[in-house]
Amino acid sequence: KEEYRKQLEQNPTDYDTWFDLVRLEENAGDEGRVREAYEQAISHVPPVAEKRYWRRYIYLWINYALYEELEAEDAGRTREVYQQCLKFIPHRTFSFSKVWILAAQFEVRQRNLSGARKTYGRAIGMAPKKKIFDSYIEMEMQLGNVDRCRALYEKYLEVMPSSCDAWCKFADLERNLGETERTRAIF
Repeated sequence: KEEYRKQLEQNPTDYDTWFDLVRLEENAGDEGRVREAYEQAISHVPPVAEKRYWRRYIYLWINYALYEELEAEDAGRTREVYQQCLKFIPHRTFSFSKVWILAAQFEVRQRNLSGARKTYGRAIGMAPKKKIFDSYIEMEMQLGNVDRCRALYEKYLEVMPSSCDAWCKFADLERNLGETERTRAIF
């Protein structure tokens, strides 16, 4: 631990060393010290707003949330970690679809569909990405909400009108539903 601490004093944004320190604390099994290590690690925000510098940092947040959900079994803290992470990301410059999707999937596991929908809705509003639309549509399809899927595809195509993949998936949805007259009207 002391060796890791010395390395982090010299370079507090060495996220690989933070991962090693956190893993060491997790193996020791003291929940308070694990949380303290994660909190210290995430307090060192990358100094540059470029996505490549943020990737490892974001994985610290993701691991923290997964620790809270799976090891500490604290749903409230897990939700809080995801929300804080989403506040830190400079969405106007870049975003991380993975965080949005994991936060929404967490809400689904908590049987909070409205929370999942709000998370996906915020994601589409702040950082509309293909992965987010695909994940949201997949969730609604699994729930059997065809009308929501249609609305999501319409929004998807509004945001990304040149996405051949979105057009094809929307057409497949309509064809699989057997509503060919509606499909002709759309296309």
